[in-house]
Amino acid sequence: MSRPVSPVTFTTHGALRKSALREANERLVLNVIRQNSDLSRSDITRITGLSPSSVTFIVKRLMARDLVREERVDTAPQAGRPPIILKLAPQARYILAVDISPTGSRLAVAEWTGAIVKERALPWQADPRAFLNGVRDAMRDEALPYGADGILGIGVSIAGTCDARSKTVTTAPNLGWRDVALDPLFETGIDATVFIDNNANLSALGERWFRSTANRPLDNFVFVTLGGGIGSGILFGGQVLGGAFGRAGEFGHMTIVADGRQCLCGNRGCWEEYASDRALVRRYEELTGRNVSAHAVVQQARAGENAAAEALSEAARSLGLGFGNLIMGLNPEAIFVDSWGAAGWDLLKGPVWKVLRRSVPQSWLEGVQIRASAHADQASLLGAVALALNRYFYSFEHNQASETPKQVRIHA
Repeated sequence: MSRPVSPVTFTTHGALRKSALREANERLVLNVIRQNSDLSRSDITRITGLSPSSVTFIVKRLMARDLVREERVDTAPQAGRPPIILKLAPQARYILAVDISPTGSRLAVAEWTGAIVKERALPWQADPRAFLNGVRDAMRDEALPYGADGILGIGVSIAGTCDARSKTVTTAPNLGWRDVALDPLFETGIDATVFIDNNANLSALGERWFRSTANRPLDNFVFVTLGGGIGSGILFGGQVLGGAFGRAGEFGHMTIVADGRQCLCGNRGCWEEYASDRALVRRYEELTGRNVSAHAVVQQARAGENAAAEALSEAARSLGLGFGNLIMGLNPEAIFVDSWGAAGWDLLKGPVWKVLRRSVPQSWLEGVQIRASAHADQASLLGAVALALNRYFYSFEHNQASETPKQVRIHA
């Protein structure tokens, strides 16, 4: 049976001893099975370059640990034995994902295939240490049913600039945090590595990781988060762009109005003061005297309310100005939006594109798509899931102190 297959690049750190090489090859085979549907052992041999006997032994080990399962394909019209395909066992391992956001923090448990099976709200507390201690306790509670080795990894998405090495949130204006140590999140007692990153970066990663397989992969796009301010996750060459100090993508704080509105970051005229959720809500309140959510403004505009339509149109024009800067500066093939922007994109896209066609040369707009994220309000939470999965499936660190550090790439 012939089918297209996806290539695999797998990275390890450190010279590999025999036991580590065995684990790296197991990880490689797991990744191949994850990436490609309906694979047989011979397909895995062809993709990985491993010998048939090695693939057989690896698959046996994975099945013995209940990580992989066999399925027979029903080929009734064909003669001979039905082919056996391999799939990840969805409930073999789980990911803990945390999304820390000013619009509502959440904790989720996801199967290692990416499907979220449980989600809960995390009560906000003004004191960062008290809040993080509460998150830590919730993580412990949710991990308990899955046993000592049931949690594959922990991904944490934060609406702010993170320094993973010092385990610190350096700046998060919309959370009111500055130089906040994340130590409690690393003191859960759960036998799994914790990974942290900015919510916009992870929304971009999640969009690529969980984007429908019916769509072609995108390697160069910008994900603009519109809840709790504006963030921008930049994915170029299939990799998230972090910048020299991990602060790339803070386009929400670029100036679009000289001496404009005061922003939470301390500057004036920032993009997020004119095109974020709070900008939309503020303008609607100015027009009506009513304070409602950004999603409610979208609903009112869809129902035909003039004030809501006017507020949404103003936000759309400001979005268009910012998108023009992204297009001119980064040359992406697509821009994705989440939150209320995704919910109301059918109402926003006309005014947005009108601004773009007026302010950006036509040649720069050719081929550029602007889309609502398929994941809308779950984008950054799914991004936290993707962060842990990405580190597991694409980076193998066995931490042998006596070995000379180096990087080995296994291509298939």
